[in-house]
Amino acid sequence: MRREAIRTLLAAYDCALTPEQLLDLYSRSGRQAMLWWSEDQRGYTTEDRIRWMLTEVDVDPPVDCAHLAAAIAAIDDALVEYPPPLFAGATDFLTELARRVPLAIISDTGFASGHGQNRILEMYSVRDHFKATIYSGDVGHAKPRPEPFLEALTALGTPPAEVLHVGDIEETDVRGALAMGMRAVRLDLKWDSGPSEAEHVARSYDDLLAYLFANGLG
Repeated sequence: MRREAIRTLLAAYDCALTPEQLLDLYSRSGRQAMLWWSEDQRGYTTEDRIRWMLTEVDVDPPVDCAHLAAAIAAIDDALVEYPPPLFAGATDFLTELARRVPLAIISDTGFASGHGQNRILEMYSVRDHFKATIYSGDVGHAKPRPEPFLEALTALGTPPAEVLHVGDIEETDVRGALAMGMRAVRLDLKWDSGPSEAEHVARSYDDLLAYLFANGLG
């Protein structure tokens, strides 16, 4: 769906690529986006990645291009059409936790926008559990930079030392939170990520809830 949206956009500017050329362009844009995230800690947008592809084929649409807007919308639509599944137990976990403490999301977005990710949360009826959803594409910076964490702290109205960040990536989640003076727990649901600087590494939602409730949250 996403490659088709790019193909349609290119066709509007008389730029025709073979399926192989389009796949190569799309794949290279993904690698470029990974560099923005991993090396620059840049919170890139859907439009940033699409415009990178357009530059590679010498297409330069205006800022108010309707064809570009349609392609951007299609990227989010693809996420909603084929949503990532929730881990088993996630809904019950969030419902229980939201009853006890205010929650916020700090997420490094991929190709889809923060708005698209909120649509997924709404689809699974968990969006209302969060006081704020902070996305790198909206902030312009990705974890472990401080800006996304600061946005969340401001939204929660809570000092860093009273906030515990739960994430699954050591470099961005754990170290980013600790650098802000926040507490940090790593959640290894899918794989064992090795040693951690976090105060606890949880292996399941039950493990995480038990630790949180035994350590002053809720």
